[in-house]
Amino acid sequence: MARSRKSVDGLIDAALAAIGGDRADRPLAVAYSGGLDSSVLLHGAVRALGPSRVLALHVHHGLQPAADAWVVHCAARADALGVRFRSLRATGGPERGDSVEAWAREARYALLLAAAREAGARALATAHHADDQAETLLLALGRGCGLDGLTGIAPRDLRDGVVVLRPLLAIGRHALRDHARAHGLDWVEDPSNADARVSRSALRMRVLPVIESVLPGWAANVPAALEALRDARAIVDARAAEDLAAARLGAARGGEAGDGAPPAVPEDMLDRRCLAALPETRADAALRAWVAGLGEAPPSRAKLAVLRAQLVEGGSASAMQVHGAHRLHRYRDRLWADAAAPAASEAVRALRWSGERALPLGEAGTLRFEPAAGGLDADWLAAQTLQVGPVLSSARFRPDAARPSRSIKNLRQEAGVPAALRAAFPGVTVGGRLLWAAPFGQDRDPGWPTSARGIALEWDPPASAPAMRGWARLSAASSCRCPAAR
Repeated sequence: MARSRKSVDGLIDAALAAIGGDRADRPLAVAYSGGLDSSVLLHGAVRALGPSRVLALHVHHGLQPAADAWVVHCAARADALGVRFRSLRATGGPERGDSVEAWAREARYALLLAAAREAGARALATAHHADDQAETLLLALGRGCGLDGLTGIAPRDLRDGVVVLRPLLAIGRHALRDHARAHGLDWVEDPSNADARVSRSALRMRVLPVIESVLPGWAANVPAALEALRDARAIVDARAAEDLAAARLGAARGGEAGDGAPPAVPEDMLDRRCLAALPETRADAALRAWVAGLGEAPPSRAKLAVLRAQLVEGGSASAMQVHGAHRLHRYRDRLWADAAAPAASEAVRALRWSGERALPLGEAGTLRFEPAAGGLDADWLAAQTLQVGPVLSSARFRPDAARPSRSIKNLRQEAGVPAALRAAFPGVTVGGRLLWAAPFGQDRDPGWPTSARGIALEWDPPASAPAMRGWARLSAASSCRCPAAR
């Protein structure tokens, strides 16, 4: 007999079919709290796949007196279905002033996703349904969310490498209760669902019945409205991706060190002029896409306005804003992000080179020694004590043999090196003279001993400061593709 597409069985079949047959030999992990919704989901999964291909995962949050009894209940019901069962215990708790709901949700997902990965599951299925979707939409409206919040709960997404399925979003709580009664299922009741101090519970008890009395069956129409919003968001996201790609300075890559071409530009460095030339709504969407690419949560509309004002429209030479775990920087017409301040060590290291290809500088990166025609004489270099550390801004340096020396401060300003990064660029001094300085390379005074088969000093910034790459010899002409920079 064909299954109805709006039945529990039909919805689970469709959700499993959507993730492809290449996962068919792997178990389905089911988030099983023991409540009505997850009891129906577990029962439906067993009917769809058979008990040997289902894994029930229960999270003990330690928040309710009955939590231990729920574990016993869930283990017994899973055993009756012939399903493997695993109980996971959340540890810790919310910080003072934090939401218990948010802490429990984050802890639950972390445990469920880790267990699903460990089991090699084809997916993790959760029992969100149409009433959850309606509640989520109302909460998002009440909080003034944008498109990201108003699109509701996705039927399927990818979290930490695990496919998360929500096959029951098309049916409501009443249909789930009917299914449970028809199949003789029993379940536990979480008292927090009746706690009016919890926003979602208050909506469920006080608000939704009133809406239902005025607009009968309204929740059944919510999925179609959310699908339309997702379509709109997809269009916005696609345009934002195009605008962001056009603003990327890394779109045209530079050459290798020493070949005469500018070095490669960091992939996430942007040209401010490209974003400034866009209408505000598109500039905001591009900034949101940039932040999302860093793995951060979407900024609010108010925060976006600040980011645009400071990073795109600001009149000063530099600016910095913090969002999540990242700092977002502007210097002149360049935008970039970093996760932590570059380490500017005050220590001066005394090193001797003995033929190694590289010498680690700890938090200051790595100094490499590369074969180079006309480079420093290897025997001379091996006999010197190399003093490696910060360079005084007043130090004199000669990057071009045909021109006189200049101060490091002036050279770095001219190269467009941001003031916030300058102290983190090291130098190498020999006998009190500056031999080499990042990001320029070797001093070109003709007094240094050279050889036809010489050595060139190169420097790799620390992995913790990728934004430091690419500032050397950046040309004034942008390599991004937006018309505003041409």
